[in-house]
Amino acid sequence: MNLAPNFPQKTSSKETLVHVERLMQEVVSWLVKSGIGYTEFSALLRYLFYNEALKEIQNLGQKRTDSAISLLSGLNRRDVSAFRQKYGEHQLIETEKDITLLSVPARVVGLWIHKNLPHRLPINDHELSFENLVKEISTEKHPRSILSELKRLEIVFEEQNEVILNIQSFTPSPELDETKDVFSTNISDHLAAGIHNILKKDNRYLEQAIFANELTEKSILQLKVLSHNLWEEASKKILTKAIECSKEDEGRKDADQRFTFGVYQYDKIEK
Repeated sequence: MNLAPNFPQKTSSKETLVHVERLMQEVVSWLVKSGIGYTEFSALLRYLFYNEALKEIQNLGQKRTDSAISLLSGLNRRDVSAFRQKYGEHQLIETEKDITLLSVPARVVGLWIHKNLPHRLPINDHELSFENLVKEISTEKHPRSILSELKRLEIVFEEQNEVILNIQSFTPSPELDETKDVFSTNISDHLAAGIHNILKKDNRYLEQAIFANELTEKSILQLKVLSHNLWEEASKKILTKAIECSKEDEGRKDADQRFTFGVYQYDKIEK
């Protein structure tokens, strides 16, 4: 049985990629299940690497040149130059305003809505068919493959040789959106804490976990209950103190910082 806290250690560039791969497996799983493929994600990565290169150049006090940004980010100079020409100068980019879905399934649905076509389309053998709609976007992707992907994402349904657009799938869910916003913020802060400790080697932030294996389902349930009870107790104490500190610091010029305290629990069957 292994039972020990996990301590971050500084690693080489090659080892860092191995560790990042473990993180990205979960992210990529989320992307694929959400209908986001490599093309869209790689487009986002270009912006992210560009922005981080700009931040690092500022930290180093260097000039923002195409060459310096290309060297730090790994982007080719043509992409870096394109960013500069598009925005007038090298500056941080708000990616949410620039990223668009490029996948064929997303474009097919977009065209379907844009052309204001009926919500029910015959699969084929008709001028206004799903098959012809797909061919307007791409002749390289088989319409059946696109249909299967859209059905997997529950964007469409198939019924009696017709494809039915699921209108409810386009209705925003405030609750789900808020859950994803909170989750992404929590994970971002968690990563920032751990990465700081790895790079700076000062353990400034609390970032620890307890790992145990060779457990039965009964033991897992007991540990879950204990975890939830401890979180409830700790969160109340932290929140009480945070409210007290907030009242004391309110209005002060140096009150420009925020604080996050979080807990997670996870279990799975080992193969």
